[in-house]
This record gives sequence, structure tokens and C-alpha cells, in this order.
Amino acid sequence: MESVLRLMISLLAGLPLAFIYRAVCYRKNPSIQHLFISACGLALAFFCFGWSCLHSVFNVLLAYSLLRVGGPQTLTVILMFLLNVGYLITGYAFKSYSKDYSVSWTTVHCVLCLRLTGLAWDYYDGHQDQKKLSEDFKRTAIYHCPSLLEIASYTYFFGGFLVGPQFPMRKYLALIEGRLIDEKDDAAYSRIFAGFRRFTLGLIYLALYTVLQPKFKESFLITEEYDQKSLFYKFCYAIGTTKASVMKYQAVWLLAEGSCIISGLGYNGRSEDGVVRWDGCSNVHLLLFETAYTFQHVIDAFNLNTNQWMFRYLYKRLRFLGNKLLSHFLTLFFVALWHGIAPGFFLCFIGEFVVIVMEQQVLGLCRRVVQTPFAAFPPLLKLPIILLGVCLRLAGVAFFLIPFLLRRLDLTHKAWLSLYYTGPVVLVTWFALYPTIFKPLVRGLKRKTEDANENRLKEE
Repeated sequence: MESVLRLMISLLAGLPLAFIYRAVCYRKNPSIQHLFISACGLALAFFCFGWSCLHSVFNVLLAYSLLRVGGPQTLTVILMFLLNVGYLITGYAFKSYSKDYSVSWTTVHCVLCLRLTGLAWDYYDGHQDQKKLSEDFKRTAIYHCPSLLEIASYTYFFGGFLVGPQFPMRKYLALIEGRLIDEKDDAAYSRIFAGFRRFTLGLIYLALYTVLQPKFKESFLITEEYDQKSLFYKFCYAIGTTKASVMKYQAVWLLAEGSCIISGLGYNGRSEDGVVRWDGCSNVHLLLFETAYTFQHVIDAFNLNTNQWMFRYLYKRLRFLGNKLLSHFLTLFFVALWHGIAPGFFLCFIGEFVVIVMEQQVLGLCRRVVQTPFAAFPPLLKLPIILLGVCLRLAGVAFFLIPFLLRRLDLTHKAWLSLYYTGPVVLVTWFALYPTIFKPLVRGLKRKTEDANENRLKEE
């Protein structure tokens, strides 16, 4: 409990530190800025984790040495990946052995793991043939090896060191050097309003989590009392439990985003109608997430910067496999490993992969049959479909988040058994019927429709 309290205090401290940074250091000598940010980040790390914060220091030193010695080579990227992931997994292994599931240095080390690995990729991209490089990679590529002070500042930036978000070194250095924000936008009060708005939303979600968490306990999912309830009640309770659990992530991301916006790192240019955007470090799209009626909506709205990192530095780099489905699976497998070595994490993300494949198949069949864009549906027809989608999404997300929360397979089995293994039953049934009945049936209906249209044209 004390470790959680220390983490929350450190997150709350990000906002005043951002104001101090803007008042004292911003647009000053870059070295002074790097020193201030590094000192603040290390102080927060020591406050949260004591001498265990040295794990991040050692990892940063090793990463810097590797970049200096290895240079912008493929081998350097591979070794950087193995170094960061290996260090993190070793920490998870010791933590699992001690059965300690509290907030510890590994909580923030997963952020560092991605940040330093992405840095190696950006350094590599900066020394490739720029004519062949994609525009996405060009936007993050860097052309010189950062100094140790720059990497330390980048790693320990108080707005993103503890819980994210992820951001490229190129953007960070642009902030430090005063090139990120247009001067007119920099002087606008919209930055302060936007920062306070997201920070306040973080406090609201934190309050909601504090109120709801005691009412929806994960441990109740594996009790005999829960098992004796009706299926409707059990699903409602599972939905409430997972919603409450997700709120803590939303809360900490919003708090961190607030300090990122105040510091200026959240700057994201202007919209088409000329409004200054400060969503460059947003990690959750609240409106889309809370109103999602498909599983894809949830993915598109949650943990945005991490998803973008996975897409840019892992999924796209696996294109040599020549199989998007395999690349997607391997990316989600790494996401599970990045969260921890508990079996529940892997079960959760494998479930996500299978559910998304099923959803794409279902929607594809619906589009073939209906042949009318969903946006063109009349409101009276659209509303019940959305409500049904929301219910299915809530139940599906809750079902496959249970192993993420319980972590152990035996506990997950007990909770899933109480829910009659609804998720796997639906998935197995669908994947058995889709290629044998649904797909051929829809193909036949489409062929009959095309034939009827041809005959009508001939008659005319």
C-alpha cells in the first residue's frame, strides 16, 4: 500500500514540476534543462523505489554504452532489444519467485524497456537510405547518437518516466531545443487549460476507482458465493470488476498526460480548423473508450502510445514475415511478455487476438449481406445494434480481462468455470461454423443476387 501511495504522490508531483520547468528552465541552455529533468526524475525514482531505482540507472548506462560502441547497426538494435527485455524479464522472474505483486521498480522499468529500444530503432533509421524509409520512420529518426545526459533526461522525464506515455527522442529534443511548439501556440493559455483538464479528469477517475474498487473485488470472482449467483449477476459483477480495475490505468495516464501538456511535450500542432492540439501524449481516448461498441474501438482508444510503439517498432518491423496475421500474433505475444511472465497475461492477449479475428470475420459477413454502410442505417435500427454491441463488448472484455487480473491459470479456470467458459465456447463454435456454414452460405447468397441482377438486366 505504501508503494502505491508513493507512486501516486510522484505522479501528482509531475504537475508542479512541469510548471517549475516552464518557469525556470524552458528555452534555456539545453544542458541545464537535461540536468533539471534528470535530477527530478531520479529523485522521484528514489522516493518510489529506494535503492532499487539503480536498476534503471544500470540499464541506461548499458544502453548508452551499446549505442556508442555498436553504432546504428542491425546488431545494435537486436542487442538493445535483448538487453532491455532481458533485464525486465529477469526482474519479473525474481518478483514472481518472491510472490510479490506490489508496485516495484519493474512497474516503471517496462516503460524504460520500450523507450530505450525505440531509441535504438530511431538511431538505426537515421542512418538508412532516407529515400526508401517510410514517412512514419522518418518522423522519429535521429541522426546522431545522443549523449548520456540526453538519454538520462529522456528516460527520467518526470511526465513520462513512471507510467508513460511513450514518445520519440526526436520530439523530446525538439522540446528541449525550443523547436517543438510554434511561438504563438506556446504563449497561448490553451496549454494550461488542456493540462488542467486532463489532470482533473485523472483525479476524477482516481476517485471513482477508490470508491468502486472495494465494491468489486477480484478475489470474489473465485469464491463459492460468486459461483452460486445467476449468470447475469456474475457477468455484471465481472464487468464491474474489470471496469474498476481499468480506471486506475486511466487515472494514472491522465495525471501523467496533464504534466506532459503543461511542460509542452503534449503539443500536437493544429487541427484542420486551426485549433491548437495538446493531445500528443494522450494515452486514452475517453469518449471512444467509454462508448465503444466493438472490440476494435477498445484497442483504438486504450493505451494509445504503447499501441503506437508496438505498431511502429514491432509490427511494422515484422513485415519480412509476409504474414500480417502472424505479425499481429507475435506483437500481442510480446505485449503479454512485456506485462509479465504470469500465464494470465498471455491468456488475456491471446484472447484479444482471437476475438479481433472473429469480429473482423463477423463484420465482413455482415457487410457482404447488408451491402449498406452502417453510417447510412436509420437511427431506429442503428441504436439497438449499438446497444447490443456495447453489451457484447463489455462482456467479452470482462471475460478476457479476468486472467489478466487473476494471473494464475488455476484461479482463471475457477472464475471462467463460474461463467460456464462462455468465451471459449462462443469462439470455438464460431470458428467451426464460419468456414463450413456461414462463409459458404453468404457466398451463395451473393452469387444468387448477382445472377438475379444479370437476368433482370437481360430482360430489360
